[in-house]
Amino acid sequence: MSVRSPTAIIGCLLDVSGSMREALETGRSDERAVERLRAVLCASLRLARAEQGLNPHALMFVGVFGLNHGAGCPPGVDLCGVVDALLGTRESDPLKTGHELLVALANENNLAHVTRYIRTKLTEHEARIVNAYLRRHPERKAEFISAIPGPEQVRNLRTGSQVGGAASGIVAGMVVAGPVGAAVGGLLACLAADKGADVVENHAVDQSDGMRLARRICGEWLLDFANLTPRPVADVVNLLERLQGHTEAGSRTQEREPGEGTLLDTLRTYMYGYTPMRDALSRSLAAFREHPGVEQRVLVLVSDGVSTDGDPLPLALELQQANVTIAAVYLTGDQTGPHRRLYDRPADGWTAGEHALFSMAARIAGATHPVPVLTSMGWGVPSSGECALYATVSSSAVLDEFCSLLLSARFGSADALLDVIGRVRLDAYVDDEHIRTRSNPSDQGQSRSCYAHATAAVLHMALRRIVGREGGYPSIEEIRTRLLERFPPKPGGWTTGEVLKAATTLYRPLRFRKVDEEGARQAVLQRRPVLATFHLSRSGWDTFSRHFKTASTRSSVLTRDNMASHRSSPRDGGHAVVLIGCAPRSLTFLNSWGRHWGNNGSFSVEDHTVLELEAASMTFYDVYWLAGELTAAERRAYDVTVDEAVRARAVQHPSILELEARCPRCRVNAPIADFKGNVYRALCPGCRESFAPQPGHLVQALYARAGLGEAT
Repeated sequence: MSVRSPTAIIGCLLDVSGSMREALETGRSDERAVERLRAVLCASLRLARAEQGLNPHALMFVGVFGLNHGAGCPPGVDLCGVVDALLGTRESDPLKTGHELLVALANENNLAHVTRYIRTKLTEHEARIVNAYLRRHPERKAEFISAIPGPEQVRNLRTGSQVGGAASGIVAGMVVAGPVGAAVGGLLACLAADKGADVVENHAVDQSDGMRLARRICGEWLLDFANLTPRPVADVVNLLERLQGHTEAGSRTQEREPGEGTLLDTLRTYMYGYTPMRDALSRSLAAFREHPGVEQRVLVLVSDGVSTDGDPLPLALELQQANVTIAAVYLTGDQTGPHRRLYDRPADGWTAGEHALFSMAARIAGATHPVPVLTSMGWGVPSSGECALYATVSSSAVLDEFCSLLLSARFGSADALLDVIGRVRLDAYVDDEHIRTRSNPSDQGQSRSCYAHATAAVLHMALRRIVGREGGYPSIEEIRTRLLERFPPKPGGWTTGEVLKAATTLYRPLRFRKVDEEGARQAVLQRRPVLATFHLSRSGWDTFSRHFKTASTRSSVLTRDNMASHRSSPRDGGHAVVLIGCAPRSLTFLNSWGRHWGNNGSFSVEDHTVLELEAASMTFYDVYWLAGELTAAERRAYDVTVDEAVRARAVQHPSILELEARCPRCRVNAPIADFKGNVYRALCPGCRESFAPQPGHLVQALYARAGLGEAT
């Protein structure tokens, strides 16, 4: 049977160094100390599950770095390797403790007499560590066995101690009280001799080569896992589920033996050292380089950005040059700062660590999936049209949203997993409409009817976003003809406001509002086309037309400098176009002068001031509709469309229904598939309370279909 080559590599790096203690530990008496670490690991599990459903042939690694190097630990370890060694696969006996596993190993080698020492001298996890190490290194078993006192040696210790103790007691009794004293002294001496024998035996075992070797193993065992190993994502899911199950079972146990605890409790004893971020990035780079043929590469870094082994940015650059997309999460215990926000530039007041993580994070377009989904969930997205894969996180809810949504999607993929959970739109479908409209721009020719061309395009795009619209979807040509009948061309043209006011009464349920450039950018980022109008002087029109007709410049951005000399001239006619895209340093419009003009009928300018005069500003109109004004049939049509899309996606990617949403009533997370109801009322599987879905409550929701926001 042929083995499929890996199609993607996903890496997770979790910072557990000393500077992260406050971020990872809650400090509250009613919660376990590693609550946020557990949340981060749960997010890694969700990421692995989502990747498994999306891409079952992917590889994945999960590393933790910042261990206590002074205790003999390596700077970082492969977490999956550690879990595999300590807990094994799902087929391993889940009921066996570390003591039982090491006792079984002792029995295999005829060392049953040391059972008591294993249970009393080693903690539960020390026993598990020693057992795991010896099974990984069978060549060390002989050394360990020979270092343990044999049964005859133990008996001789006890016998010598008991005989000596009893004789001393009898002699002392005779000196004090004669024969009767000798009898009493002998009885007491025998009891003391047994106790003394225990002390002698315990001391001998404590000082034995076997115990010294066990302690050395517990200090050095993590060295086996210093290198990061990409493994099949299904194996990663298995191991992280084992870790989660073991942790949850341990946390539910009310009474434990001294030294027992969850696996996270064990790992915590090795945490909080220095922060070797360069080393961690270097080992990640080596892991990616093991598979040079894999094109899709993502590294998720969860840290506070502090590095104690030098500047990590050169290593991050090497990763980027190796085509690794870096997503950075700044984990903090401070819940007062802004969260649920993406950035295109550093914010005022950021720490050096925040600056470092932001600098390492990859940049993507604001329209790239699934950024619009995060926008509809209430995340702030910069209007520049570009953002970094960076987020500040202080709660498990925000971490879930960023990791499960943003990081489980393939960045920039045309077939994004999360198409179906935006607002009332299927983004890929809207994209097709934009592309179709942009590829066939109407040729306005020399007529003075730009207002009708541009308005018709915007109305058509807005109507196409209503699933199952009653009355159908009139074409651009039909809308334009109707507008021209009502507003025939005339000298000076018509104002865009009066045309839109009439048009929105003709085509239910459309509305419009005037916005500035910031509002226009936000509308475009949420996939709503925007109508724009501007005026230029005669010389300005000459420069504008020449720039976008000349082969060498027609696809380039027209700048403020190009048009600066024309701003003070009198205006000589206006024009209406459609804003269809935005980038940090440009705006892109759809024109109506034919596909051979500009860049396939579109053009780009540096910003809105390029198309302004001192006496005439550029104006933007956002065309939208409200969910509450859809008809019942249109809402039902949307429900059916989303249900069909969800079922189709669930067949192809079953893990999408495992994404979790939080009930606003009980504030408990549950898989989306467990929520019942519809777009108007959803029923929580936990508290059984119903609620009206809102952005962020059901992750704009798959099965409960909470997708109808207000301005859409």
